[in-house]
Amino acid sequence: MSGSEASGAPGQTRSGPQGQTSPATPGAASPGTATAPTPGPVGVALRPTAKALPGQSRTHNKALVLRTLFHDSPLSRADLARRTKLTRVSISDLIAELIEAGLVEELGPRTESRIGKPAALLGLDAAKSAIVAIDLSNTETAHGAVLNLRGEPLAKRKVAIGGATGQQALTKVSNLAKQLISQAKSTPVIGLGVASPGIVTQTGTVEFATDFEWRHLPLAEHLAKCLGIPCHVGNDANLRALAEFTFGGASAAGLMVITIERGLGAGILLDGVLLQGRSFAAGEIGHLSAMVDGDRCVCGRYGCLETVLSKPALQALGTAAATANPQLDAVGQAAAVVLAPIASALNLTDLVFCDPSGLVTQALLDAIGQAIAARVLPTISADLTIRISTLGGKAALLGATALVLSEELGIT
Repeated sequence: MSGSEASGAPGQTRSGPQGQTSPATPGAASPGTATAPTPGPVGVALRPTAKALPGQSRTHNKALVLRTLFHDSPLSRADLARRTKLTRVSISDLIAELIEAGLVEELGPRTESRIGKPAALLGLDAAKSAIVAIDLSNTETAHGAVLNLRGEPLAKRKVAIGGATGQQALTKVSNLAKQLISQAKSTPVIGLGVASPGIVTQTGTVEFATDFEWRHLPLAEHLAKCLGIPCHVGNDANLRALAEFTFGGASAAGLMVITIERGLGAGILLDGVLLQGRSFAAGEIGHLSAMVDGDRCVCGRYGCLETVLSKPALQALGTAAATANPQLDAVGQAAAVVLAPIASALNLTDLVFCDPSGLVTQALLDAIGQAIAARVLPTISADLTIRISTLGGKAALLGATALVLSEELGIT
């Protein structure tokens, strides 16, 4: 989740991650017209590594090849056959199809010395296709980009939201998407990904986004009809976690990505599964009680974690956030009240703070780490890494890109 909203799961207009079919929510693209969301699966599995079994689709095996090349190229056809456990005949057939589609390219012969004819190496052809991504997590300014399949930006654009809500905000987002698509020029756009605050269902419906006053808005469906390309929408905190996994090299064994903006939210990957919850609200940690006698929160209660760990709260600390002091210790203790039970119950290995404003300091991380270590078993704290995201302010855009890669090509 992001801000004071609960987190959801990546959404899409056609199918869920790894082929889980989810029909688009019917109805007009206007707030307040749809029914309550149907409870979904508690998690979405990522990055399977086995070949498809009899009866499963050819699409699975193409995705397996693309995913392998995305992470491990350059590889030869024989390398791919060994890694995917597909036959060499199947690999040759799939590679021919993917080269024709402009998704894979031959990179030339292998140069190291081996007996016999050198094998031709293959790689993902990232330049022949584009993805459009939009980040709505900053509700004052929407940021967008055109990126290649490696997540490298080709063009950027932003538009002021300026407090727009409802249909007006939706129109601004649609116009930004159109402008970005035009900037892709002759490069085919395989899809649009949107990182949205609020509760987002598997089908890309924004069930609840306070700042935009969106209720039951089938955002993915609306944009797909408006733009004529596949569109996928996910909660911004979940997509930042997906970005860390896809582009940041993070393990999905036990990863929690904590987003600090106007409020506080988290995306969680556990044993290769993106946790989303029955009502798409997994990761709602900002309004967990962290202090008995804390300040009043925007939700109306007292002592919520985001009253001390959010953009406004850290801005209020000012220079006190730079070095160890009693104020930081208090924030660390409050954070540990919430994070230590989660880290222990899920046996997390990584706590990654995504901080677009650059307010999280090493001193703050140290305070949080020390407070967590005092509350959990040594076997938990010894394996727990606490760090700042290396993706910086582009994490949400990369997460939206990763969502399109996952839904359209099976790459995570």
